[in-house]
Amino acid sequence: MGLCGCKRTVDLPLKSKTVSSRSLPARHGHRPTIILPELEHLNEAGRMILQRTMAKRGDKGKEMSWLNFMVAKMWPHIHEALKLVVAKDLEPKIKDALPSVFGTVSFKTFSLGERHPEIKEIGVAHGKQNQYDGLELDLKIIWNCNADIVVDVQGIEIGIENVHIDGTLKLQFRPLLPHLPSIGGVQITMMSPPNISWSFRGIFAALQADVVSRVMRQVVSDQISELLVVPNLIFLHWLDSEADVDLEVLQFPHPECVVRLCISEACDLLGSDWNYFGFNGTSDPYVSVHLGSHHWYTPQKSRTRNPKWGDAGYHDFFVYTPSQFVKVDVYDSDIGPGTDDHLGFVEGLTVQWLLEKPRWWWPLKSRSKTPEYKSEATMSASAPLAAKGNNNGEVLIEAHFFELRDTEGGCIPQPMGKADAVAYAFIDLRSLRGLQPKQADGATITFRLEGQSYKSHPATYKATSYGSALTPGAQRLVEHLHNTKGRSIDEIMKISGLTKEQVTSVVHARPSFTTKWHQPISLPIKDLDKAQLEICLGIRRPNYKVLANLKMPLKLQEIRNCDKWQLDKALPLEVDPKMEGTSLLQENLELSLRITLRSLCISADTFDYSASF
Repeated sequence: MGLCGCKRTVDLPLKSKTVSSRSLPARHGHRPTIILPELEHLNEAGRMILQRTMAKRGDKGKEMSWLNFMVAKMWPHIHEALKLVVAKDLEPKIKDALPSVFGTVSFKTFSLGERHPEIKEIGVAHGKQNQYDGLELDLKIIWNCNADIVVDVQGIEIGIENVHIDGTLKLQFRPLLPHLPSIGGVQITMMSPPNISWSFRGIFAALQADVVSRVMRQVVSDQISELLVVPNLIFLHWLDSEADVDLEVLQFPHPECVVRLCISEACDLLGSDWNYFGFNGTSDPYVSVHLGSHHWYTPQKSRTRNPKWGDAGYHDFFVYTPSQFVKVDVYDSDIGPGTDDHLGFVEGLTVQWLLEKPRWWWPLKSRSKTPEYKSEATMSASAPLAAKGNNNGEVLIEAHFFELRDTEGGCIPQPMGKADAVAYAFIDLRSLRGLQPKQADGATITFRLEGQSYKSHPATYKATSYGSALTPGAQRLVEHLHNTKGRSIDEIMKISGLTKEQVTSVVHARPSFTTKWHQPISLPIKDLDKAQLEICLGIRRPNYKVLANLKMPLKLQEIRNCDKWQLDKALPLEVDPKMEGTSLLQENLELSLRITLRSLCISADTFDYSASF
């Protein structure tokens, strides 16, 4: 039986780069790799899916003094902006993440110093994303900052020093246009979270610094992921009325495919826990996997250096480009947050390497205490091989690639452990109309689907701004015709008498929708025929409460009748009249969003199954 559940066998030639099952080595001569004959063929299909996004890379630039001069001039302004982010976002999240025993946490002093981030090299490429051509600049950034940061943890002051951050910032200039200025906008993003490290000073640092440091490092990494790591990005554009350009896709890019990753087992791990019978101890291992902004953990296994996860090791991740890094770390679980021991990580693992070696024992490496500069291109150019004298063990990883389609048919993959999605709903959560400013700040949207709940980030209030040539009444008319009646821009022009530029600016800006999220959310679907989506609005003033709901659950199968399997409209939310705060509402609540459905499919484009039946 094939991995997709069909009763057939496949015996087809592979491309030269694909690793055949016969060439997969037995570990150390005593553990043969599991044989799954069709896995390489599935990944051959995945290779074809990702081929369209493979960037053509040019020569790297090494002379960066001119660019670093610009960064130095911008640094005072960037510094002030970062201080606001720390006060508003980082400090509350660190307080929530630390164990309650630490009590209050605050930044007593926060200065990042005068030493600005340095761009070490720049790479240029031409690539495609969601069918839009673009030019890509990869900026390798190293920041050894002379920070002056003091954290107050329950009255104990802990100083932070030797802050080191390195990562690759990607500037994507797309779409490319057939007229001047030839480029429509720029996307600012990262393919993976940056590496972050620091040390502590102060006489009490040794008492609590280790736990605080790990928690803070994770919170900072998560905050960057929420802002900049794919699919999250900042999209700046100067497009007005490009009829053939979908700004929504450029703001919220969709993945090219899904990789169903399996952390199958690990062996010869370090024994981090002390053993009564000697120092050759054991561990309680679990694995952390980071791909893009998505972070997932396997279950913990108790008292073993050779854990096996089996079906519990399966999980789905979205893939945007073959060059994405897959961060795999193994930990020993201890008593609480921030106390887990790091047992090793897989260095330089990318999606491209998973395609080349879809079932492989990857060696684990210890973290270096002193960060060393290594470009991502250099790390991804060669396979992560075991270092001489490596004693950190290995982890067996399997990768299954599936296509995302907006059409019926195809070979649907069977569930693998808890990775049982047959489709995904990609929601572009934009904004809401009808809340007062005090209600809007901190408001959240909760989506409920197949017994699972997914909560948005807190919203922010952004006041309505009207152009001098457009009255509030004309703007409301445009929004009503587009969001409620579903009229096209050309139809709205005829009805309203407005110009194309005026209508387009209102459609894109939605100025009366003052409660803003601008957040991509993806929901797995187990049964597309029966799935129903519930939506509720919550506000946090004075205490969190549900203020309104979608009157009737949305049947997702009906979206398949829409063009491109896409629903794009403002949904009315029904207010509970018994709830406190409804008297403050001056108009009906409408939620602006786009829902795009995509079904998982094992691509048959690269080979013919019919000969095997």
